[in-house]
Amino acid sequence: MKKWFLGLLLLLMCTCPFTAEAQTISVSPDGMSVTEALKICSDGDVIELSDGVYGEETERFPLTVKAAVTIRAGENAAPVIDAPAFLAAFRIEAADVTLQGLDIHMRRTGIYAIGDDMTVKDCRIRLAEEEWRTSSCGMWCGGIYRMTVQNCSFFGCGISLAGPPLSKDSQGKPVLTGLFEVGEEEEYFTTHTIENCTVNDKPLFYAVSMDQVSVPKEAGEVICCGCGEVMVQNADVSDCSMGMVLLYNDHVVIENSRADRCGVFGMYVAKCESGIMSGCVSEETNHGLDVRACRNFVLLDCSAANCGQGLFFSAVEDSVMKDCTVTGTGQGYFMAAGNRNAIYQCTASGCENGFNLQKEGNVLMADCIIQDCTVCGVRLDGTPTVFSGNELEGNWVGVMAYGEVPFDMTDNHFEKSLSCALYLKDIAYSRFSGNTFVGNTGDSVQAEGGVNGSLWNGNVLDKPIKSKEETDFTIVP
Repeated sequence: MKKWFLGLLLLLMCTCPFTAEAQTISVSPDGMSVTEALKICSDGDVIELSDGVYGEETERFPLTVKAAVTIRAGENAAPVIDAPAFLAAFRIEAADVTLQGLDIHMRRTGIYAIGDDMTVKDCRIRLAEEEWRTSSCGMWCGGIYRMTVQNCSFFGCGISLAGPPLSKDSQGKPVLTGLFEVGEEEEYFTTHTIENCTVNDKPLFYAVSMDQVSVPKEAGEVICCGCGEVMVQNADVSDCSMGMVLLYNDHVVIENSRADRCGVFGMYVAKCESGIMSGCVSEETNHGLDVRACRNFVLLDCSAANCGQGLFFSAVEDSVMKDCTVTGTGQGYFMAAGNRNAIYQCTASGCENGFNLQKEGNVLMADCIIQDCTVCGVRLDGTPTVFSGNELEGNWVGVMAYGEVPFDMTDNHFEKSLSCALYLKDIAYSRFSGNTFVGNTGDSVQAEGGVNGSLWNGNVLDKPIKSKEETDFTIVP
């Protein structure tokens, strides 16, 4: 009997491998580091942190998590993860990772997450130093599903949602910041749970898949995705990462709101069917007011000042910017990869590039004021544009138009350009009429490349056209 029992036991031992039990790994600033614990941990393990600061003297950043582990504060402990400049505190690559009870100080990104089903609970994430605000983000969540964020506090930052990182499959899709897709799946934005969180001691407002949403004006950050009608009025979402994240909504209205000093975008609207943003302001923000992959959108009486980029349309169609003002930015107004858009009665002053239109289709730009731009007042790169009734003064270059597409320029006024008022290259079959050139320090008009077939009629020049060939234009007396 005993022999039979022992034989059966041996057989079971051979055919049923043992499952290793999850372990708790204790770390401390003067003992095992978090970096070392992450190298030896396995799925289901717990990494428990004692009191103290975990900085670059003992840790290797980003703290990259490749196993489904829990990283948490020990009992009665308040550990601080102090990440250096330009590096994320945590990079979450595995699914089912939990971070709990941590104080994360960051100078670029607090949590960079590309793993699904992540849980972040009872954490405090803060921008450690104001000088690292530009491009900073509390939580950057790229192409992930079913994230849970509960009872967390953000200071000088917030949560940013995006599609997956760019890959060979991203060609032709609208992108975000040149690193991530905007996100072709609505579930990247609507499958999360975000509860009882604050941004700068104000509520973080998160709404998904609701027919109608009215955002409370005291919100510190606004995230609305997959909704019908979204209304935001008189909100101030300053000092965040993305002050507003509005994606996959049917119609959005944002009125009289502001987003200053945001690390990534002030107000970000994407994949929406229609909307209006009126009376909104962004100052000292990386990208001020940013609209992508939307249709039938109106930007009205908005302004951006001292931003990296001011007012931004990317892959936007049938939309308008009107009565807007941008001052002191790198790129004032930016449009790319869209079609049938218009810019009316807008002002750019003291920017590097006042208006930068790249590979757009059929733009109308009329009755705008462009002054004192240090690189170029208006850059028309491969964008067929009707350019009419605009006033340009004191720019280094007034307008650069190039890219083998035709342009129509009528009744514009160029004054006191420092290098060149109008630079043209490869603009065959374009038309220029009723334009005036006054008091320009450099050349009034420079033309080169393929400009044959272009018509020059009724323009008033203060200096002759500078061209490689006299017959480039058909000039009507």
